[in-house]
Amino acid sequence: MAKPIADDIVVRQVDVGETEQLMTFLLAHYYPEEPLTAGTHPPEPEAADKEFLLSNVPFGTCFVALHEGRIVAAVVAGPKDSHEPEHMAEEARKYAGGKWGSILHLLSAVETATDVCRRFSVPSCLHVHALGVDPQLRGRNLGGRLMETVAQRGRDLGHQLVSVDCTSVYSARLVQRLGYQLINTLRYVDHLDASGQQVIRPPPPHESVQTFVLHL
Repeated sequence: MAKPIADDIVVRQVDVGETEQLMTFLLAHYYPEEPLTAGTHPPEPEAADKEFLLSNVPFGTCFVALHEGRIVAAVVAGPKDSHEPEHMAEEARKYAGGKWGSILHLLSAVETATDVCRRFSVPSCLHVHALGVDPQLRGRNLGGRLMETVAQRGRDLGHQLVSVDCTSVYSARLVQRLGYQLINTLRYVDHLDASGQQVIRPPPPHESVQTFVLHL
């Protein structure tokens, strides 16, 4: 159900038939500035990366903000459970050697360190994977409104927790303002491959992945 957040902005759930429009927006307003994507070569996301984000749409946990019928902000979220650390490690091995594999290598390390479902003794949680806002409408708290919508959806689905791995200093500032709790920090310079080389090298000012949780 569509929900107005301002006179000219409407937030609503992404329908399973709208994945192409969602990805078009993410390619323009999420991926180019996302530190993990920008910090690995080549600059474009791999197909498996895009497929993973879109696989969350059927859960009914992805939302867009619309301005005059046009997507101006989007959030991708999906459920995970206590088996996520093992699942992420398996996915990282599966895609080793490519760009998506490098990203999963880091995210798997983060997941192993945080392990939020076991840490907080919850059967599942809602995890935010991506958040993008059209630069022309920044400053209107669209990201915050979308994160609040995800939290409400989590409550409706019976989750006790929302988690997010903030790869950007800007997303970290946003969730801190929303009352999220910082539980882990992994600096990019400290995450190395088997040969001792830094896996991901994002542009400044991004220096770490910070994991936050919100208790619902």
